[in-house]
Amino acid sequence: MRNFKVVKIIAIVLGFVLATVGCGTEKNQAANENFGLTAEASPEGLLLTFSNVPPDAIRLWISVCDIETEDPENITFSYADIRDSSFPSKAVYSAQLEKVKQTGKVVFPIVQPGKKYHISATFYTMHDHDLFMDENVTPFTASVECIAENGIHFNRDTVKLELNNVKSEVTLSSEPIFSSNVTFGAQKYSYGVTILVSETGSIGVGDHHIPNGLSTDGLTWTFEPQMTTENLLQFNSENNWLQNGNRYPAWAEARVNIIYDDIAWSVEVAKTPVFTYSL
Repeated sequence: MRNFKVVKIIAIVLGFVLATVGCGTEKNQAANENFGLTAEASPEGLLLTFSNVPPDAIRLWISVCDIETEDPENITFSYADIRDSSFPSKAVYSAQLEKVKQTGKVVFPIVQPGKKYHISATFYTMHDHDLFMDENVTPFTASVECIAENGIHFNRDTVKLELNNVKSEVTLSSEPIFSSNVTFGAQKYSYGVTILVSETGSIGVGDHHIPNGLSTDGLTWTFEPQMTTENLLQFNSENNWLQNGNRYPAWAEARVNIIYDDIAWSVEVAKTPVFTYSL
């Protein structure tokens, strides 16, 4: 299945995420006239509180990142993408969006005590979503910073994602051990490759583009040659982001999918070292 249109959307979303997590300047609260967000440390992790939530929102995107570095290659981020049944795509929907509208509360549970996080949240109405896809407009957005005190954590230094010699496959050779029991999603681990194109942004290809690359135990993902032949060549034929013969910095990442309070979180657990990619 050729998913170059999906790759284009992923590229846009990744560009938005990298821009968002790289500019955490707000300290405790940030808001525009339509929307507000606060974050505070709680026994469960980070408690996020929203104000002036648009009642006709169809989607909520939340990203949480470690802001100890501004280098996008080393940023660690987690996200939740909460959509209701009117969202215009084939996706997994969550009844939790209506609950968030009513309570204005969300807890992000996977944090390292003492670490500072940058949190960004965006609510989309149907109109906002259409504008974002066409013009990269995100009107209901706010971001904050918060230092975690408690929550579920794991030792990132012990979790390794290894890239094979021919740069076609990654293996999660050590898994995260969490400080408390967690509930995993139907697919425990997800994988992706990010390619930095300095003048344009970034391109991302995930295992949902190449699902047949996943091993039966879920710890290995083979992404080549399909990433190039079935995704990037098609994407590039329309967008011309990548030049033949050029070498681009790239890395692969592994994410664990966790359900907390009925919200699905994708939590980055490991990256490979940076490698070079070329068509």
